[in-house]
Amino acid sequence: MILSIKNLNIAYENIAYENIASGNKKNIVENFNCQLHAGKITALIGASGSGKSSIALAILNLLNQAKIDGEIIFDKQNLLKLSQQKLTKIRGKNISLIFQDANSALNPLHKIHQQIIEAITIHQSKISKIFLKKRLFELLKMVELEELIARPNCYPHQLSGGQKQRVMIAIALANNPQILIADEPTTALDSRVQNEILNLLKNLTKNFNLAVLLITHNRKVVAKLADQIIEIGSKINHSSNVNQPKKINDSNHKTIIEIKNLSVLNKKSFLNQNITFNVKSGCNLGIIGESGSGKTTLALALLNLLRSTLQVNGEIKFFDQKNWQKNNFELRKLVQIIFQDPFSSLNPRMIAKDIISEGLKISKIKKDIIENQVVEIFKKLHLNLDLLNSYPHQLSGGQRQRIAIARALIINPQILILDEPTSALDFATQSEILALLNEIQAHQKITYIIISHDLEVVENIAHEVAIISQGKISEIGKSDEVIKKYQKLFITN
Repeated sequence: MILSIKNLNIAYENIAYENIASGNKKNIVENFNCQLHAGKITALIGASGSGKSSIALAILNLLNQAKIDGEIIFDKQNLLKLSQQKLTKIRGKNISLIFQDANSALNPLHKIHQQIIEAITIHQSKISKIFLKKRLFELLKMVELEELIARPNCYPHQLSGGQKQRVMIAIALANNPQILIADEPTTALDSRVQNEILNLLKNLTKNFNLAVLLITHNRKVVAKLADQIIEIGSKINHSSNVNQPKKINDSNHKTIIEIKNLSVLNKKSFLNQNITFNVKSGCNLGIIGESGSGKTTLALALLNLLRSTLQVNGEIKFFDQKNWQKNNFELRKLVQIIFQDPFSSLNPRMIAKDIISEGLKISKIKKDIIENQVVEIFKKLHLNLDLLNSYPHQLSGGQRQRIAIARALIINPQILILDEPTSALDFATQSEILALLNEIQAHQKITYIIISHDLEVVENIAHEVAIISQGKISEIGKSDEVIKKYQKLFITN
């Protein structure tokens, strides 16, 4: 046994986790016990908001706004009692953490080589340049990123999701830790890349005798990897209650999006090539493809949100308006997006009600009307009104996703683009979000474009599906027919 957690309790003092009626603080984690062993993978599973990530952060004493008691014993000492100076020597050296979202965890301003080297020099300040370079190359080979050895000037935005996740693993392994904590390491990855990351973790555990704590909501991941399973929080409901795609709820079938020969390219190569498709009112379009195939690039191109270094050619028409006009505020209101990671896209300095009402304030709507509409959208999305004054970090993944949806819906768009809207959510919360989207569409005029690597999610909400492969649409048609073809062509066991 390398690490032992005994009677761990974690309580937050913020309003998101407070019992308003009684004024008592609520424990997110109560009397949690766990042991980690060398060469073994322990899976920690549970619903969104059950406290999985809080336990991971508590091990390294990274929860600033929480009251923690109990024992976390490592190397015969209680980590909860150690000074920050002593903990700094343990973090990243003896115990490493792979954070949930590589996009947020990697520094966008620093090159990949630089970020891995920094993880080494923090704990080995006197290491020679020769050994430092040798260790860098060893780590890149270890996580199967040999192609990056010859790319010293590569930045995070130039990598696919799977590559960024491997970089995070390389950073975590930089100082030969005894314990590796992996918090949702396969979130937002397609099936093929997910399998690659899981196999990598399994091999690393065996080859380096690591004790691994794997935090996930995905039971398929657990079945493939774990030697021991611990479940916390409420039991996950495995019976899907998500409605199957409804009939197209707009009898006009009017074309509201028309894309002709759309191409996105950088200085060296195409990211997307000659993409052509139409979207009809009330007919949801699903976009599927492997990690790095160009799904998110397509979404950002549609909204004219790509950085200026990329060149966009072709024609994009919304509601018969040719392309985006500069400062076209009215069109911006009609077409909204829910970004892939709500934690990154929500302003951490704003409370929920201000995040949601920002679009209305820009439209100069009266204050009392705004307040009423915020309360109304909260109720529509089944959010507790106690969360109105909560900051994003005080919310669970499911609650943050609902806030992101509320922010987009409050200005009554006619088109909503959803980029991986349920990728970081457990099965039960995922089902709730999809059922909610179907419920909203049944009562108001709105059309969804949903981008996801999860075929079940797409199948439950899309009427038509397009496959993107290497920047091109290789197939488009009825949902069930295209998904079957995708499974045969692209998914390998």
